[in-house]
Amino acid sequence: MPEQFNLYLVINLIAIAGPFFLSFDKKVAFYKKWSKLIYALIFLWSIYLPWDIFFAATEEWGFNPDYLIGLDLAFLPLEEWMFFIIIPYCFLFIYECIKAYFPKSEAKTELPFYFLFGIALGQFLHGGIYSYMNLVVIIFGFLISRKHLNQAFWYSYLITIGPFLIFNGILTGSVTPQPVVWYNTAAFSGVRIGTIPTEDFIYLLGMMLLCIKGWYWMDRKSE
Repeated sequence: MPEQFNLYLVINLIAIAGPFFLSFDKKVAFYKKWSKLIYALIFLWSIYLPWDIFFAATEEWGFNPDYLIGLDLAFLPLEEWMFFIIIPYCFLFIYECIKAYFPKSEAKTELPFYFLFGIALGQFLHGGIYSYMNLVVIIFGFLISRKHLNQAFWYSYLITIGPFLIFNGILTGSVTPQPVVWYNTAAFSGVRIGTIPTEDFIYLLGMMLLCIKGWYWMDRKSE
């Protein structure tokens, strides 16, 4: 791989390509629900963008300019702003696919949350500020979204973890001499899966909890 390469941008485009083109599938017709996406993004951005900006500004994590196109806003590269649109889009697309093809998956369940909460609590006890923030956010996310937590949500989270392992692994240095996204080791527990801090999986959960709350926000308002 070249020493300087717009790797983060390429990863973003690959990640969104499949879900975007499959959004026009007749059974799921995800494109008809795009208007709901903005509410999911508002709930997500209200917490995660200030958090991301603060952590980047204080160098709890950062981005290697060798793998970016070089456009920054508020301490974050353009690719990171894209990340906060693409990942929610992909997750919610998967969620709607599962509901469409497996209607029984709408049965409510909270049990997986308590397992993941236990992991987050362990990280909190042995980690740093990243671990602490994760725990606070998933508790908040759970409290506001718990009535929307069904089997489809948890299946979607599990499926999202698959590409997340690949793409986040690349971003954290699995195929490059230096990582695209680096972390202050004092900010987390130090436990990794490959090159990925385990806190990232709890971070992903927090994103999904806020997204699902926003996804149903206007449904609740219309009721």
